[in-house]
Amino acid sequence: MNPFNRYLKTIWQIFKKDIRVEWRGRQGIPVMLVFALLIVFLFNFALQLSPDLQAELAAGLLWVALAFASTLGLNRSIASERENNALDGLLLAPVDRSAIFFGKSLSNFVFTFLVALILLPVFSVFYNQNMLNLRLIFIILLGLGSYTSLGTLLAVLSIQTRARDVLLPVLLFPLALPILIAAVESSRLVLGSHPVSDYQSWLFLLIAGNILFIGVGLLFFETILEE
Repeated sequence: MNPFNRYLKTIWQIFKKDIRVEWRGRQGIPVMLVFALLIVFLFNFALQLSPDLQAELAAGLLWVALAFASTLGLNRSIASERENNALDGLLLAPVDRSAIFFGKSLSNFVFTFLVALILLPVFSVFYNQNMLNLRLIFIILLGLGSYTSLGTLLAVLSIQTRARDVLLPVLLFPLALPILIAAVESSRLVLGSHPVSDYQSWLFLLIAGNILFIGVGLLFFETILEE
């Protein structure tokens, strides 16, 4: 087996391991989903918005729910590696450390995207918007790709500290703010049936975020992991 195929197999094995752990424990996705749905219900019933305001705020509320749910999942994902010294086992394995980053990022991304797919029809009902939109789903893919890549890096960085549950959102939210703004603005324009040219610059920012955070993970994940 050539080195590239071995590298891809390592990523797949880590991803598959996370899927198996989640399937057996069911402690990640259900908690993320309940938390996100709670945000949807609270905002819907507490604000009592008019239909026009609901349409304007739907994109922002969607990303608030996804950002908080994803952060909760990131904390749980990395914390599970500390249990029973699973992280030490990964470090002892003769594999490229960046493959661990890609495997963990992929599983975090898939878990959050599944939550997003469940949230979309709920938002459609509560906020009178057609959220089952292929362009919106594409933006969610880009936004969550950037967010979970950055979040995986910071979760590994913060897991070594006692205040890891507090430190991750403190680090993540400010650094992810440009990505979240781009995701909210492009989602809002998509829901408003604007042409692609109106939010093209936001899409470029989301793509740049994916490239940047994946590149940073590729270069520095091993250093962060061994600190």
